[in-house]
Amino acid sequence: MTTLRRMLVDRREEYDSHFALAEALQDRIFGGDDVSLGEITLSARHLMTMQSGLVVHLYNIVEATMTRATEMVGAAVGASSPRAWSQSALKEWLREYAVVRVDGAEDARLDMVHNASLLLLAEDPPGPQKLKKPSGTWTDKLIVTFAKRLGVPFELPDEMWRRIAKHPRYGDETPLGFLAERRNAIAHGRRSFEDGCKDLTLQEIRELANTTLDYLELAADAFQSYVDRRQYLVAET
Repeated sequence: MTTLRRMLVDRREEYDSHFALAEALQDRIFGGDDVSLGEITLSARHLMTMQSGLVVHLYNIVEATMTRATEMVGAAVGASSPRAWSQSALKEWLREYAVVRVDGAEDARLDMVHNASLLLLAEDPPGPQKLKKPSGTWTDKLIVTFAKRLGVPFELPDEMWRRIAKHPRYGDETPLGFLAERRNAIAHGRRSFEDGCKDLTLQEIRELANTTLDYLELAADAFQSYVDRRQYLVAET
């Protein structure tokens, strides 16, 4: 099992444990039993808060997976001489190194160009490099955009295309698009944790999680294969 997939398996197990706790609480509450912790009697309000936590937890797995993928690619690129980088890898390196740092006085910009030139002309590997993620919250659209920029082959089976299609249940968003929007609403206070997921059942959250995590497995495999096959380098002729 690859490093990236192993991380995702561990995160999925953590999520399943979190979800099992929510299921157990739901069963006890709607089974008519009083569930108490000390002087607190747990209720549907606590379950709704836990459901919001599940959504935030799920998005954290998306962000953790793509952050690790970005770092993995940056480390692989930096382990080879810049002269061997593919055009796509070089453009992504420049997006972070040059475009992000272009502001400043004339001398500062000149120093940036000079340092970039020295690095690109060097024969030795420069070490792990930072790559810039597309602007915005990670969604399936952003993941595909990043893959295309780098030249990562990322094809989805028809069954997954159907699962990530826009749906009225998600406000005509894709599941990952809905997840990102809802997580932001909760995390930034536009929705409280108590009402963050009041329009979703626990089963609907489970379906959202299954689709998201299965999609992430395909993305993780695509980025891992890109690194393992050294597709960030100029193809040998």
